[in-house]
Amino acid sequence: MSKAKFSRKLLAAALVAGMAGSAGAAVAQDMAAKWTQLHEAVRLAEICREVSHDRETWRTLGMKIDAAVNHEIGGGERLTLIENAKTSARELAWNPGCESEEAQNLLKEYDALVAG
Repeated sequence: MSKAKFSRKLLAAALVAGMAGSAGAAVAQDMAAKWTQLHEAVRLAEICREVSHDRETWRTLGMKIDAAVNHEIGGGERLTLIENAKTSARELAWNPGCESEEAQNLLKEYDALVAG
């Protein structure tokens, strides 16, 4: 195989690998966003509806949330995402409030999570 042909194949392989890596990163970001959104919905239900979750309920909800993102979120990342979800839920409940469209949409997600 000539050197030029080999270089073109190597370049093509590198481009494909780069695109696959970018797609993988985008999927990971989507999964993290979904995971955070579901935790935010649970926290918002606690704030807006004064719902309380015991350890067993959290375990069940956690398993459902993990399944919703195909278990893609690692332990270290979870801590940061949970804190982000808690902060977002508090801010949303404060302004624009629990009756806002955004809050109501998250509460519908909570209802679906609990029901499913």
